[in-house]
Amino acid sequence: MLKQVFFDFLRSYYAPKTLYSEIAAGSRADSWLCVLLYCLIYVAGSIWLFLNGFTPFVEPWIVLPGEIYYLVQSFYIIPLTFLMWILGTGVLHVLSWPFGGRGRFKVLFVMTGYSLWAPWYLLIIVDCIHATPEWLYNTVLGTSIVLILIGTTLAVRAEEKTGMMPAVLASIITFASIGAILFTYIR
Repeated sequence: MLKQVFFDFLRSYYAPKTLYSEIAAGSRADSWLCVLLYCLIYVAGSIWLFLNGFTPFVEPWIVLPGEIYYLVQSFYIIPLTFLMWILGTGVLHVLSWPFGGRGRFKVLFVMTGYSLWAPWYLLIIVDCIHATPEWLYNTVLGTSIVLILIGTTLAVRAEEKTGMMPAVLASIITFASIGAILFTYIR
């Protein structure tokens, strides 16, 4: 099972259209492991930042003392991420309806486990290096966002069977809704 999840994770980067077509056709995929591993890495990183006395490098929108911010974040990151995953899939699914989308939420949910979360692994690598130049961080962030938008658009097209423009629009709106939550609660 782990071997297949790793293979699917890699395909979400180099062959997302094929991956999502196979999932739509009934191929088993355990994308929840991709999301859970992302969360566990983020929890470990948050605890490490707390234990080493780091405070958020960007002012958080939620009011918490900087000294305990990363400790608190380590507790809410897992449920928050899974709730954002559900929200993102729901937004995609509902926004597809006016454009003829009649896909299955459960199948789209499996696809978005990869399309919404696998690209963030690139940023985790850069986040682990606190001395990363700003230009590199911004380049990796931009790449992650583009990969999310492309992957999510392909997932919507594969499952909801909408046109390209409605799928792109739904992906942008979904990313904006998740992005607002990420920017508010995660540093």
